Amino acid sequence: MKYINYKNLNLIFTIFILIKINIISTKNTTKANTKTQKSDRCTLTKKGSQDPFPSLSKCYKYNNEACCMSVHDDYINDYIESILSSSCIRKYPEFENLMCFGCHPLESNYIDTDKKIIRVCKSFAESLWNNSESENINTLDYPTTIFDNCGFKVELDSLIEKTNGSLYIIPSEEFLNFSDFFEYIKIPFYEDFKIVIQEETNDTCYNNSFNIKSSLLSYIFILIFSFLIIFKR
Repeated sequence: MKYINYKNLNLIFTIFILIKINIISTKNTTKANTKTQKSDRCTLTKKGSQDPFPSLSKCYKYNNEACCMSVHDDYINDYIESILSSSCIRKYPEFENLMCFGCHPLESNYIDTDKKIIRVCKSFAESLWNNSESENINTLDYPTTIFDNCGFKVELDSLIEKTNGSLYIIPSEEFLNFSDFFEYIKIPFYEDFKIVIQEETNDTCYNNSFNIKSSLLSYIFILIFSFLIIFKR
């Protein structure tokens, strides 16, 4: 077994500093990019996006820049828990991301408050809905089985009305398609809004992107490079 010598310790310390610098740089770049694109007025906070404090626990990916506060985050968490069992909470990242829509720092770019619509990119809708064994060409027009292994609890008023008193449901047996699903499962704080599917012709539809891919790739590259150097010595 090889032991790390002092030279390697110095290298590790240097790499650690580089990663910290990269994190700070990425955070500042993300803020700058966000501020050039977003509206200065978030729907939930009635002001521009900012670092949430206290930090968000459910919609944690927006802890660098958010259009919501801890109280909104808590409500979103309770909303999701009223649908999914505790063991299934983290199994549907696309669904969870859409439920956190109000915290997205660019959320105001994707809504029309006059028409009460939220524009969702088709590719994102398909990634949320199409994780099933369906062979249909356009699966948004058909039921999905993605949620069936977990099932849904019936605690929301809209679901109670639809299911005629059932306590639990198998989603593919209750919802005809993507649109029918979101007639009853609403995005928290946007219950009176309708989701409209849109092709990605510009940046006016929600696709859950938030300038984090490049930073993740850089972290991975730095870590791999450092291990190669350390264990070749």
